Amino acid sequence: MDSTFLMVCGVLAVLALALLIAWLGQKAIQRVRFWQDETKKVQAGGYVPPRPNFIHALLMRSFCICFGFIEVGPIKIIGKERMPKKGPTIIAPFHMDAGDASIVSHLLGIRPMYYLIRTTEVQGWRGYMAAATGAIAVDEETQEGRSKAFKAAINALANGGPNVCMVIFPQGQLVPDQVVRRLDFKSGTMAIAKIAARKRKEPIWIVPVGTYYKTDPQNSTMFQRLIESMGFSKFRNLFAQKNYGAVAIVGKPFKVSHQAANLDDVLKGITLADDAEKATDMYVERLRILQKAVRKRI
Repeated sequence: MDSTFLMVCGVLAVLALALLIAWLGQKAIQRVRFWQDETKKVQAGGYVPPRPNFIHALLMRSFCICFGFIEVGPIKIIGKERMPKKGPTIIAPFHMDAGDASIVSHLLGIRPMYYLIRTTEVQGWRGYMAAATGAIAVDEETQEGRSKAFKAAINALANGGPNVCMVIFPQGQLVPDQVVRRLDFKSGTMAIAKIAARKRKEPIWIVPVGTYYKTDPQNSTMFQRLIESMGFSKFRNLFAQKNYGAVAIVGKPFKVSHQAANLDDVLKGITLADDAEKATDMYVERLRILQKAVRKRI
């Protein structure tokens, strides 16, 4: 009697385990297909992927920080306490190197975010990572592609939750010489913020971030000297120039109002002007000050 009972229990346990494995396998296949579909949509450009979650943010930041340790070196963030504690936010750093992703990761930690990136940067295996981490790809080759990405960015900010965060590089391209020139900056970032603020019926913060990379080999770390002595010198500048550390300064945030900008607030540097071009002028002036400040911290 006891042996029969144990045998039946054993058979039922095996069946339960088999059903569990089959169910988990089906769920895994569904998830793989889901992310394959999402990847294709992101790679096409102008699409808002699923809202990034904690796990995906953790994996992405870990990857970027490891990449930064190798490609950039020590990263120092100054003024992190100026970051808005709550509310929809656009992080708008000066864009000069592939290592900027590592600087943003050090700044935001594991806070989930959306970010704008070119469609050429989300092909192949990178597309899966982009889809899972909030990438909104921009096809800059066509006006339709740029327009779709513009609308997608507004949609993500307008519907992304109470503390949605987005990273946009207002230049739209790298500026390796580290010089702030007004003509390099596009007004799209400010236009996106203004429209999204109106849709949300609340202000959106824009946080300027000044960055500077150390290029003098005398600043190299022991790890950098070691891997270069082992013959990996070319690996360290596959993406851009060789860096030996970086410093970033978080500037005082601007508030993009959902209402007409108050003149007093504009003059005090609290709120950006309503006009996107004038707002960009104000942003660039503050960024120019930050770039001067960050050089003094080297």
